[in-house]
Amino acid sequence: MTTADAAAERSGTAREGLLARHPLVFFFLIAFAGTWLVELLYMLSADGAGLLPFRLPLLPVGIWIALSVFLGPFLSAFIMTGVTEGRAGIGRLLRRIVRWRVGIRWYLFALIGIPVILVLSAIVLLLGNLASFQGLSSTMALGYLLTFAPVFFLGGPLGEEPGWRGFALPRLQSLHGPLLGSLILGPL
Repeated sequence: MTTADAAAERSGTAREGLLARHPLVFFFLIAFAGTWLVELLYMLSADGAGLLPFRLPLLPVGIWIALSVFLGPFLSAFIMTGVTEGRAGIGRLLRRIVRWRVGIRWYLFALIGIPVILVLSAIVLLLGNLASFQGLSSTMALGYLLTFAPVFFLGGPLGEEPGWRGFALPRLQSLHGPLLGSLILGPL
């Protein structure tokens, strides 16, 4: 047996293991464990439920929680794609992140429409306090603009979505159809 044959045999047997036989189960286990184990310390600290006797600084906690989306669904999709489809599958998963398949109007909606909707919804929520509404301060507007792009791109399409829509949804839809697959994924 040559080295290439042995490597092919090992990679084939790896794809027939427990994780490969139950890819969705292990995807969800890794995704939730990766996210919640990271956030659990904060949730149990004095700033959260108060069950642990320490406080955590807000800025590092915010950064750590933001990174938890990469340690949850994204990393889980990366691992499970590697287990089930190998290196070629990982390449396909990563290429789907940068594939542009919609018209310019949807990009304009995402970049302009969503911020407008957020501002309008904030105003609607403030209707009870509209008399005391004094508008957005310049620091708040600047802060919003500086955080919008990283949160919008890293928090969605580059954070959790490769896991939920790139790995789990296609598999759920192939098992249960488009509607039921989406309805199963939604609550999860």
